[in-house]
Amino acid sequence: MNEAENTFSTMRLPLAIFLHASQRLLFSRCELVGEKVEFVFHDPEHKGDQAELDFENGERVPAKSLFASQTYIRRRMTAVLDRKDDYDYNRKLEYAYPRR
Repeated sequence: MNEAENTFSTMRLPLAIFLHASQRLLFSRCELVGEKVEFVFHDPEHKGDQAELDFENGERVPAKSLFASQTYIRRRMTAVLDRKDDYDYNRKLEYAYPRR
């Protein structure tokens, strides 16, 4: 299997934030596709389509997680849009405080 078969991608920012906040999929990276940003998640078990359906059906996530994920995803998106070469894309997904 190649890497593309083990990923789930979306250009929808709210969905990307939900996926990260709910911890359903592990965020991998952002890619610039034309002038839009594509959010790529590690998805070896192919859960992405079901997670997207759950999002569309209004699954809830804690507000604290949602806002933390929004900040994180938007920063990654901005780094790609600004084409910053000094951004560390390989750093671990860590938080300053434990998530509940």
